[in-house]
Amino acid sequence: MTTAGAARPGIRSSGARLGRAAVTAAAAAALLAAAGVAALVLPGELLALILPGAVGLAVIAAAVYHPATAVLVLIVAMFFRLPTPEIPMLPVDLFVFLFAVALGSFGLWITVRPDRFRQLSMLEIFMGLFVLWNFWSMFASHRFPAVVPLTGQPTSVSRFIIIGTVIPFAVFVMGRLAFDRERAVRGMLWTVTGIAAFSAAMSIFQLKGPTALVWPRYMLENDHWPGRAVGVTNQPVGNGTILIFGFIATVVLASQRSEPVWLRRLASLIAVACAYGVFLTYTRAVWLAFGIVVLAGLLCARGFRRFFALTATAMTIAVVLNWSTFTSADRKAGGVGSTSEIHDRLNAMATAVWAIREEPLTGWGVARFVSVNTFFHRSWGPSIPWEGGFGIDAHFTEMGIFAELGVVGGLLWLTVLVLLVVQLVRAYRRLPPGRLTGQPLAIAAVLTVLCLLVTGVTAELRNFDVTNAMALLIAGVAIGWSDRFVPRDRIPGRSSEEVSP
Repeated sequence: MTTAGAARPGIRSSGARLGRAAVTAAAAAALLAAAGVAALVLPGELLALILPGAVGLAVIAAAVYHPATAVLVLIVAMFFRLPTPEIPMLPVDLFVFLFAVALGSFGLWITVRPDRFRQLSMLEIFMGLFVLWNFWSMFASHRFPAVVPLTGQPTSVSRFIIIGTVIPFAVFVMGRLAFDRERAVRGMLWTVTGIAAFSAAMSIFQLKGPTALVWPRYMLENDHWPGRAVGVTNQPVGNGTILIFGFIATVVLASQRSEPVWLRRLASLIAVACAYGVFLTYTRAVWLAFGIVVLAGLLCARGFRRFFALTATAMTIAVVLNWSTFTSADRKAGGVGSTSEIHDRLNAMATAVWAIREEPLTGWGVARFVSVNTFFHRSWGPSIPWEGGFGIDAHFTEMGIFAELGVVGGLLWLTVLVLLVVQLVRAYRRLPPGRLTGQPLAIAAVLTVLCLLVTGVTAELRNFDVTNAMALLIAGVAIGWSDRFVPRDRIPGRSSEEVSP
């Protein structure tokens, strides 16, 4: 075992790393400088093609230098996936290209740090098995083709697997192994904060104005969820989940005395905006997840419980003062008494139970539940309208996985969740309080994964790419720091700190 202050065998010295960083920074600066010169001499049409390319190459150059940068760039690209136009020069979507860049960057980084593979555990093995089972299901023969049953439009099963499962799992591994510096952790939390701040601003502008500032404009044209803040994800549950993640990240950052005062105040302001944005989603699943996160924060956030206490107090006062509205069926006003969506989910669950009984071992096939729920739709009971939830996703992630992938796939998924929770609890108990890379990081990971699990009870998580990636990234980073943490009594004369295993 080597300490943090010693050079590790097979790893370049700090001078070599700084030299490579300087070359990378110089290359990025040269690209941007060339773009600046081009702006003075090239016509506007040509400049519109060259300038984004130069900026993109500069970002990629920085990403190749360190996988942590590449992962954060990927997260931002996934967040803006819907409004990002197709790039003619790329044969795939931009975020898929950046995923390949992140994998390449991580591959280069890990080749000189092969000892880091020892941090991996049974969790990653079961993640890999679950991914393999998904791809087996994609190639296996099933009763229904991979199409939207009512329109016949083909469904890209490989894309569904990559977005909902492969990228989040890969990001988890890269976070666990490569985010080994405090600046990388701080960059991750501020990236989540920035994404959430944009989501909060757009949520407020969408419903409270000025609507001229709303971008992307499709938020104003969403007829499926009228009167709800849908955000860049164009879906209130996805938007609300991002806002909750942002609230968690900002609370952690605001609690750190190592952060400048003005940044802590900015984080507190963004936390308030995120909480208000959560309310503007007018979505019970999001409100439930936020309430549970706040209560869990009250229980486990040692050192900064006051943030959660203030939020819980404000939520309680708002509900008490608006009790009649809160219990009404008027969703636009904030009521939770509407039963239509409850009926949808109950019928979807009944269909999933029937589907599991019919094909218990291998399931009906990945991305096939919509077809099952169209041709074999079931009702929860005589008091529930049969048409409720007809042809929709499972809206209960675990039930959908068991129906599509059978008992084999379902048990693999549950094993992943159990092992993930066990390692997060271990990180919470193991890491020291106070320091950003200590218990506050573990608390952020516990709360984000808790939010994701609660949301997954009422929504199909595999459709939410960026939220899955963000939650598993934070979880992987926290578990990685727990892996590398050595208690003080094992390092005589030194304080507890991160060391290489």
